[in-house]
Amino acid sequence: MIIVSTLQVTEAIRLRAIIVLLSCVLPLQVMGRGAIAGTLLLAFICFLSLSRKSSYFKNAFDAAWHPIGLMLLIMALSWIPNLLLSSDLTRSLQTGLRTFLFLGLATLCWAVLVKNERLHGLFCRAFIIASAISIFIALIAEIAVPELYWFVNFKGWQNIPIGTAQKSFAALALFMVPALLWLGFRLRNRWNLLAVTSSIGFISLVGLTYNRAAIAGFLAMILVASVLVACSNRSRIIRIALPIAALTISLVIMIWLNMTRQRPGFEGDWFLPLWLVDFPRQSIWRFAFELVQQHFWFGLGINTINFAPGANAIIPGSIGDLKMIPSHPHNWILEITAETGVFGVLSLLGVIAASFINMIQKFFQNDDNAYLIAICISVGYWVSGLFNFSFWSAWWQMSYLLITAFCLSQKSNLNLSKIENARPQS
Repeated sequence: MIIVSTLQVTEAIRLRAIIVLLSCVLPLQVMGRGAIAGTLLLAFICFLSLSRKSSYFKNAFDAAWHPIGLMLLIMALSWIPNLLLSSDLTRSLQTGLRTFLFLGLATLCWAVLVKNERLHGLFCRAFIIASAISIFIALIAEIAVPELYWFVNFKGWQNIPIGTAQKSFAALALFMVPALLWLGFRLRNRWNLLAVTSSIGFISLVGLTYNRAAIAGFLAMILVASVLVACSNRSRIIRIALPIAALTISLVIMIWLNMTRQRPGFEGDWFLPLWLVDFPRQSIWRFAFELVQQHFWFGLGINTINFAPGANAIIPGSIGDLKMIPSHPHNWILEITAETGVFGVLSLLGVIAASFINMIQKFFQNDDNAYLIAICISVGYWVSGLFNFSFWSAWWQMSYLLITAFCLSQKSNLNLSKIENARPQS
């Protein structure tokens, strides 16, 4: 009896350790992108020591048989032809397999959280605390003490300007702000204040790093959220006021961009105005579109667009001799289309559309803000991805998949204080 009780206590401690580690995955990236791998590795080691790990694997496997999971299988099959045409088969194969490995890992994290509702309160508190600490460090480093940035990134106490080094961490604001506000209001009391303060901090970091892709993501997020909330609300005033407020915010930001980002001397035949999208980025897009036309059906190979002929050419007039494809085209649609062909991109767009339809339906059916937050985060991810990181970027993919899994594993209507006192599920 004592042995059984001891084993149960040990199991509970390991579960709590896993929950805390998962809650810290995104905030710890203030220490660099590599922090996500180290934190997940520790969490997975703890997971392997659980006696009930087989049940979590089963839950994750069962979830994969959702219609969206079958669509992902079709997408994987549609990506196979481009591997045969890739200039670097090993690189393409590793990148493609890694994406599906990340999907599996995120699903496993979802399975652990969804089966341990009594630990959701712990997850929420740990996430908010870790986020508050990380954004405090990031802001101090960005504003006053750049040495702090190099120190937490294990590069010593160096008096070197940070430059754009924190732009990647600032991009995580698209995930952190919606999640923080939601979790803070779930916990209530003092957690509201800490969550709101941290959210303001992340938004400030976006401004300080001038992360325009994140600003675009936030704008799209606000518009979609306002429409969904308005449609789900019975108040006529809210139905009208929310969309108008969202459109007003968007218009104000557009006017600000137009007034502050004029680029005289770079006139030409550009697809979008230069105050909205800079000319180097549009030059990259134009070259990537030419590659799409050349490799229309099956693409030139996953994660190989920067090896295409002409990709090393210098963009005329660019600062720092920027290449036509510096490493990726800063637009996931062009990147996927050029690398996997029309069939590859259409299959991905099908998965994205199906996931949005599924989350929107569940939001209206269940009136659960967990789905609303997941929708907002997804909108921010896909819209900002039209301007920034590579679709294949490991830390960016994993961050999005994890935060989505965290949201979908929880229910807004759960009484966290009550559920925490419940007995563990067998």
